[in-house]
Amino acid sequence: MHSLNHAREIIDGTDSEAGIDSLLALLGFAEAPLELDELSQRTLGLPDSLLAARVAATPGALRALSVDIAKDANVQQCVDSIAQRLSACAPQSLWLIIAVQRSSATFAIAASRTGAAALRVCAMISEQGSVLDSDAETVCSLIAASALSDVVVRYLRWLDILSRDAVTRRFFIALTAATEGMAKSLPAAVPFNDRRAMALLTTSRLIFLSFLETKGWLNGDFGFLANGFAECAASGGGYQRRVLEPLFFGTLNTRVHERAARARAFGRVPFLNGGLFSRTPVERIHRRSRFTDETLGALFGDVLIRYRFTAREDTANWSQAAIDPEMLGKVFESFMDSGDRKRGGVFYTPQTLVDRLTELTLVNALCKSGLSRDDATDLLTGDHAGRKPNSKLLDVVSDLRVLDPACGSGAFLVHALERIALLRVSLGEVHPLSDVRRAVLTHSIFGVDASATAVWLCELRLWLSVVIDSGESDPMRISPLPNLDRQIRVGDSLSGDTFEGTNPMQQQPRSIAAMHRRYARATGRRKVALGKQLDIAERERGMAAIDSAISRARTERKDILSAVRAKDLFNTRRAASHVSRDRLLQLRTDLRSLRHQRTAIARGGLPAFSYPTHFASVARAGGFDIVIGNPPWVRI
Repeated sequence: MHSLNHAREIIDGTDSEAGIDSLLALLGFAEAPLELDELSQRTLGLPDSLLAARVAATPGALRALSVDIAKDANVQQCVDSIAQRLSACAPQSLWLIIAVQRSSATFAIAASRTGAAALRVCAMISEQGSVLDSDAETVCSLIAASALSDVVVRYLRWLDILSRDAVTRRFFIALTAATEGMAKSLPAAVPFNDRRAMALLTTSRLIFLSFLETKGWLNGDFGFLANGFAECAASGGGYQRRVLEPLFFGTLNTRVHERAARARAFGRVPFLNGGLFSRTPVERIHRRSRFTDETLGALFGDVLIRYRFTAREDTANWSQAAIDPEMLGKVFESFMDSGDRKRGGVFYTPQTLVDRLTELTLVNALCKSGLSRDDATDLLTGDHAGRKPNSKLLDVVSDLRVLDPACGSGAFLVHALERIALLRVSLGEVHPLSDVRRAVLTHSIFGVDASATAVWLCELRLWLSVVIDSGESDPMRISPLPNLDRQIRVGDSLSGDTFEGTNPMQQQPRSIAAMHRRYARATGRRKVALGKQLDIAERERGMAAIDSAISRARTERKDILSAVRAKDLFNTRRAASHVSRDRLLQLRTDLRSLRHQRTAIARGGLPAFSYPTHFASVARAGGFDIVIGNPPWVRI
């Protein structure tokens, strides 16, 4: 069994051909690889971005292709392209790809498998000189699996090791233990559920920053978080009070020119906005309750500096041995007891189901615009290169509004966001993809969930999807995150009114829709002012809806009483039926409840969730075009 330190040395050594040969030998390729000439590379259709290519073989179908990638090439795209070409030109062999880009000190190892729909590439991408524990563990597992005598079984084991699921299992256990430890370190006077919520909030924010750290957006320091923790520990501790709170609430949530001296000391850290780094109600209630340095240290040591993070989620064609945002949904599920999961119908939605349902739903939406099903499917799944712009269809796609009425941590919404953004680009959208994602998010994506924690995680995943692919290298020029709290709402979709019927809130003034658009991109005092105006408007709509319900209940009660009190042909009153009596009692109860709700709203309370009240701008536009999701699975 190889140690993690030895695995690190192996990865670091792949900057030379001798180091690659050593790794291939450990993986079972006993003979030295042979150089591929230019003709052989062209025959295989390998990309032009390769500076060199060599092939190693073992008895049987197992082959290894070692390549040296040019300076300006994208390593992931290059590895994916190589796998596609090998699958097409030499499908009889089982290919392991080892790729090195010397200019960026990047190392990648990948395998692929042809499924029912398309080729799926599983890969690990690491950095020589900064190998993480999770990378070293993956290499150790690959070497251990090479002892399997059956080459097909060995290759399938390699695929499993290189997929996200293998590293996910280890990460899941470590993260759950670290977050549970943080929750237990809070004072016992804090309710158990609040402790868990606060631990998950802090953990999720740090994971979000770990994704940003990989882009160098935290003062250009790729070890910003761990270095800050180490410096704080060396100078007396108190990490949450001295570092996290000023970083979260005084820096990331504060515009640069408004930051205090302590916040400016963090260096070039972007202003993110969006509510991600605002104190939640539970954090305001327990403002003085803090995690211990020991438990925060466990989070760093066992999770944040041990695992590699990637912001792009798994797809049907690509899986990377790294942690992606989809993991947040699994973490949320793990933090609920099994009984709570059953009562709330909270269960993880597999990515394959997300992919398939989103595609079918978008195809149906495109068919309504006049496309045939075959054309709509080709538009979503076909090759977009060389496609002619279609302004009419682009307008249709740009105006789509997607709702997940039980969104959970946002699996369907994140995938719908990505598919619609790519679709808009293929139809002729001229703006960069990162800008298109922002436009889709603020106009087309809506969600509801009964769990405030799930809503928060959904927002976090959506924010990551729009910020992580920004081409901006200067963190101080990153556009602030959009405000999503008016699009991803806490509520029970089953109890809320719908847009249909004679609800008086269907017809909304245009000012409400305009206010929603301004609020999505507002920051600072303007954001606060617009939020208050929207709260007032929602209260007014909520009271108007209650007034309408009271009026209907009174009318129905009056009609029943008139019928009960009416005399027959013999001038005698008939006894009220039990149905009429039960209905009168129910109406009286409903009227009392409605009056109490109206009084609470008039005193400044928030109205109960309903679609006409909380999605007024969508109501004005005619409702949602797409409703998608995995509904809560509960026993009847």
